[in-house]
Amino acid sequence: MHEDYEQLLKLTPEEMAVQILEKRRLLADQISFIIQGLEESVDQLQQKYDKITPKYRKNLDEKKNDSKTITEFETIRKELKEEKTQLDAAIRISKESDDAVAYWTRRVERGTGELDYDHPDLLRFSKAVSTGKMSRIGIKHQNKKI
Repeated sequence: MHEDYEQLLKLTPEEMAVQILEKRRLLADQISFIIQGLEESVDQLQQKYDKITPKYRKNLDEKKNDSKTITEFETIRKELKEEKTQLDAAIRISKESDDAVAYWTRRVERGTGELDYDHPDLLRFSKAVSTGKMSRIGIKHQNKKI
Protein backbone atom coordinates (compact mmCIF):
# COMPACT_ATOMS: atom_id res chain seq x y z
CA MET A 1 0.00 0.00 0.00
CA HIS A 2 2.80 2.40 0.93
CA GLU A 3 4.55 1.69 -2.39
CA ASP A 4 1.37 2.65 -4.25
CA TYR A 5 1.41 6.07 -2.62
CA GLU A 6 5.07 6.56 -3.44
CA GLN A 7 4.42 5.65 -7.07
CA LEU A 8 1.57 8.17 -7.20
CA LEU A 9 3.79 10.89 -5.76
CA LYS A 10 6.38 10.26 -8.49
CA LEU A 11 3.84 10.79 -11.28
CA THR A 12 3.61 14.09 -13.09
CA PRO A 13 0.14 15.65 -13.29
CA GLU A 14 -0.04 14.61 -16.95
CA GLU A 15 0.84 10.98 -16.16
CA MET A 16 -1.70 10.92 -13.36
CA ALA A 17 -4.37 12.33 -15.67
CA VAL A 18 -3.60 9.64 -18.25
CA GLN A 19 -4.01 6.92 -15.59
CA ILE A 20 -7.27 8.46 -14.41
CA LEU A 21 -8.54 8.55 -17.98
CA GLU A 22 -7.68 4.90 -18.55
CA LYS A 23 -9.55 3.82 -15.41
CA ARG A 24 -12.54 6.04 -16.21
CA ARG A 25 -12.78 4.63 -19.73
CA LEU A 26 -12.71 1.09 -18.34
CA LEU A 27 -15.48 1.95 -15.89
CA ALA A 28 -17.49 3.67 -18.62
CA ASP A 29 -17.38 0.47 -20.67
CA GLN A 30 -18.66 -1.53 -17.69
CA ILE A 31 -21.45 0.94 -16.98
CA SER A 32 -22.90 0.44 -20.45
CA PHE A 33 -23.33 -3.29 -19.69
CA ILE A 34 -24.92 -2.46 -16.33
CA ILE A 35 -27.34 -0.07 -18.01
CA GLN A 36 -28.24 -2.67 -20.62
CA GLY A 37 -28.95 -5.27 -17.93
CA LEU A 38 -31.03 -2.83 -15.92
CA GLU A 39 -33.02 -1.80 -19.00
CA GLU A 40 -33.83 -5.46 -19.71
CA SER A 41 -34.82 -6.01 -16.09
CA VAL A 42 -37.05 -2.93 -16.11
CA ASP A 43 -38.71 -4.11 -19.33
CA GLN A 44 -39.43 -7.54 -17.81
CA LEU A 45 -40.82 -6.03 -14.63
CA GLN A 46 -42.90 -3.56 -16.63
CA GLN A 47 -44.45 -6.46 -18.57
CA LYS A 48 -45.27 -8.27 -15.31
CA TYR A 49 -46.66 -5.04 -13.89
CA ASP A 50 -48.85 -4.44 -16.95
CA LYS A 51 -50.09 -8.04 -16.83
CA ILE A 52 -51.07 -8.01 -13.16
CA THR A 53 -52.51 -4.47 -12.97
CA PRO A 54 -56.01 -5.41 -14.27
CA LYS A 55 -56.24 -8.27 -11.73
CA TYR A 56 -55.09 -5.91 -8.98
CA ARG A 57 -57.70 -3.31 -9.85
CA LYS A 58 -60.42 -5.97 -10.01
CA ASN A 59 -59.46 -7.27 -6.56
CA LEU A 60 -59.44 -3.75 -5.16
CA ASP A 61 -62.92 -3.15 -6.59
CA GLU A 62 -64.11 -6.37 -4.97
CA LYS A 63 -62.41 -5.37 -1.71
CA LYS A 64 -60.37 -8.55 -1.49
CA ASN A 65 -57.50 -7.23 0.60
CA ASP A 66 -56.14 -10.68 1.41
CA SER A 67 -55.66 -11.57 -2.22
CA LYS A 68 -52.45 -13.14 -3.49
CA THR A 69 -52.71 -10.85 -6.53
CA ILE A 70 -52.48 -7.72 -4.38
CA THR A 71 -49.38 -9.05 -2.62
CA GLU A 72 -47.80 -10.00 -5.92
CA PHE A 73 -48.68 -6.62 -7.42
CA GLU A 74 -47.11 -4.74 -4.51
CA THR A 75 -43.94 -6.85 -4.79
CA ILE A 76 -43.64 -6.25 -8.53
CA ARG A 77 -44.30 -2.53 -8.11
CA LYS A 78 -41.59 -2.29 -5.44
CA GLU A 79 -39.07 -4.20 -7.59
CA LEU A 80 -39.89 -2.07 -10.63
CA LYS A 81 -39.38 1.12 -8.65
CA GLU A 82 -36.01 -0.12 -7.32
CA GLU A 83 -34.84 -1.18 -10.79
CA LYS A 84 -35.84 2.16 -12.31
CA THR A 85 -33.97 3.97 -9.53
CA GLN A 86 -30.86 1.89 -10.21
CA LEU A 87 -31.19 2.49 -13.95
CA ASP A 88 -31.47 6.25 -13.44
CA ALA A 89 -28.42 6.18 -11.16
CA ALA A 90 -26.40 4.16 -13.68
CA ILE A 91 -27.32 6.57 -16.48
CA ARG A 92 -26.35 9.55 -14.28
CA ILE A 93 -23.03 7.90 -13.36
CA SER A 94 -22.37 7.16 -17.02
CA LYS A 95 -22.93 10.82 -17.94
CA GLU A 96 -20.73 12.00 -15.07
CA SER A 97 -18.04 9.56 -16.15
CA ASP A 98 -18.22 10.83 -19.74
CA ASP A 99 -17.93 14.41 -18.45
CA ALA A 100 -14.92 13.48 -16.31
CA VAL A 101 -13.21 11.74 -19.22
CA ALA A 102 -13.81 14.78 -21.42
CA TYR A 103 -12.43 17.12 -18.73
CA TRP A 104 -9.29 15.08 -18.10
CA THR A 105 -8.74 14.58 -21.82
CA ARG A 106 -8.71 18.37 -22.15
CA ARG A 107 -6.32 18.58 -19.20
CA VAL A 108 -3.94 16.06 -20.77
CA GLU A 109 -4.04 17.92 -24.08
CA ARG A 110 -3.81 21.46 -22.69
CA GLY A 111 -2.00 20.96 -19.38
CA THR A 112 -2.72 22.30 -15.92
CA GLY A 113 -3.25 25.91 -16.98
CA GLU A 114 -6.56 27.73 -17.15
CA LEU A 115 -8.95 26.09 -19.60
CA ASP A 116 -11.82 28.54 -19.25
CA TYR A 117 -13.68 30.48 -16.57
CA ASP A 118 -15.11 27.33 -14.95
CA HIS A 119 -11.79 25.45 -15.06
CA PRO A 120 -9.00 27.60 -13.59
CA ASP A 121 -5.28 26.78 -13.46
CA LEU A 122 -4.81 23.71 -11.25
CA LEU A 123 -1.44 24.96 -10.01
CA ARG A 124 -2.46 28.58 -9.36
CA PHE A 125 -1.97 28.34 -5.60
CA SER A 126 1.36 26.53 -5.95
CA LYS A 127 2.55 29.21 -8.37
CA ALA A 128 1.48 31.95 -5.96
CA VAL A 129 3.55 30.40 -3.15
CA SER A 130 6.51 29.97 -5.53
CA THR A 131 6.45 33.70 -6.26
CA GLY A 132 6.55 34.52 -2.55
CA LYS A 133 2.86 34.98 -1.79
CA MET A 134 1.23 33.40 1.22
CA SER A 135 -0.38 29.95 0.91
CA ARG A 136 -4.12 29.48 1.33
CA ILE A 137 -3.59 27.83 4.70
CA GLY A 138 -1.33 30.69 5.75
CA ILE A 139 -3.98 33.22 4.72
CA LYS A 140 -6.68 31.33 6.66
CA HIS A 141 -4.41 31.09 9.70
CA GLN A 142 -3.61 34.79 9.49
CA ASN A 143 -7.32 35.68 9.20
CA LYS A 144 -8.11 33.63 12.33
CA LYS A 145 -5.62 35.69 14.35
CA ILE A 146 -7.34 38.92 13.37
